[in-house]
Amino acid sequence: MRVLAIGDSHTQYFGLNNQVVVAHAPARGVTCVTKAVSAASVTGVGKQTSTLNIASDVPKWINSFKPDFLVFNLGQVDVELGLPFRKYVKQDGIPAKQHMHSFVQSYLSFLNGLDFPPARIIIKGINLPVLCFDRPKAIRYINRIVTERFTDSQEDKLRQDAVLAMLKEDYPTDIVRTDLAFHFNDMLKSAAESAGYAYFDINDDLLNPENGLIKTSFIPAHFDHHLIDSVDTRVLHWKSLLPVLRRQLWS
Repeated sequence: MRVLAIGDSHTQYFGLNNQVVVAHAPARGVTCVTKAVSAASVTGVGKQTSTLNIASDVPKWINSFKPDFLVFNLGQVDVELGLPFRKYVKQDGIPAKQHMHSFVQSYLSFLNGLDFPPARIIIKGINLPVLCFDRPKAIRYINRIVTERFTDSQEDKLRQDAVLAMLKEDYPTDIVRTDLAFHFNDMLKSAAESAGYAYFDINDDLLNPENGLIKTSFIPAHFDHHLIDSVDTRVLHWKSLLPVLRRQLWS
């Protein structure tokens, strides 16, 4: 079974190595090529002029690898980083739900344009946020990301101070951002299945039901918004994906 996994940097967890295969025997016989493109987003994936070139690269990757399945892993950048950018930097005043609807439509529009059987396209939902249990850390991280293109000019320094002040005032709580991930995935799953694509996510396994947030065992202690890249994390991805692959194989 040949799998081509395409998406943002979070797609790294689909990488198979000997440790993962030994830890999860059903992954034996699977060949997976991962195309983890840092900062890839659903709003940019369909743009032919995007600097990341994903729209033009996907057909090339398909022709080169000739996969049985495509797995797409996008949306984390849009929801975790794109929404704060739109709210605190652009200050567009558009509700998050409206933006997320637009993200999903962009995603599906891109997938619908691919020359690949819909039943062999699988979409993974976004992960629960790991920037939890330390609000100052979360705000510092988001502030750095959304203002990374600011210059050293006095004007931009004032803008950066203003963005930081707004983040401190009303950056969403851990619970709200966790709910945001669930809401986005609900929208994505409904749209994906209506279009004939399979869907899965791993959030039931990431969630600590006692507090409604991500389990601390998946949270990096350093300054990052990715899950810990461990054998357990990669096995979890394949434990969740393989049943979907097996079901879709006979569709």
